[in-house]
Amino acid sequence: MATARKQSKSSVSSSGGGESTAAAAPEVPSYEAFLGSNGENITAVMSASEAMFAGMAEVSQEMMNFAGARMRQNIESSEDLIKAKGPEEVFDKQCTIARYAAEQYLEETSKLMAMMARITQECWAPMEKRTKAALHDMNGNNGNGAESK
Repeated sequence: MATARKQSKSSVSSSGGGESTAAAAPEVPSYEAFLGSNGENITAVMSASEAMFAGMAEVSQEMMNFAGARMRQNIESSEDLIKAKGPEEVFDKQCTIARYAAEQYLEETSKLMAMMARITQECWAPMEKRTKAALHDMNGNNGNGAESK
């Protein structure tokens, strides 16, 4: 990109006719402006990190709640199996318990996947916002020579 800017400046100046180079070449951002944006970059990273840690705590809490509930249900199921009158009843109860547990695990997996998708979006939002702002600041326009709105 810098090469293209240098070429456009030299082609304008070599064309003669007294044309102004100020209108042809976009202004290069200053080093001070670049360094000044570091605070905004750090803020974006910190916001993303906070969202990630909050999300991971939420996922951890959800998993602990699910594991606790499943443990209680397993104990209740064991007590129910002990009361069975014969092998057929034990088998029927085991099938019911396994079917119900499988449904719960599938529901929990779906819930966790949705949570992780939401958390991922929340983590990337500050970075995306900062990147867009930085690109806008660097370009000063929308990339096609027209001022952005």
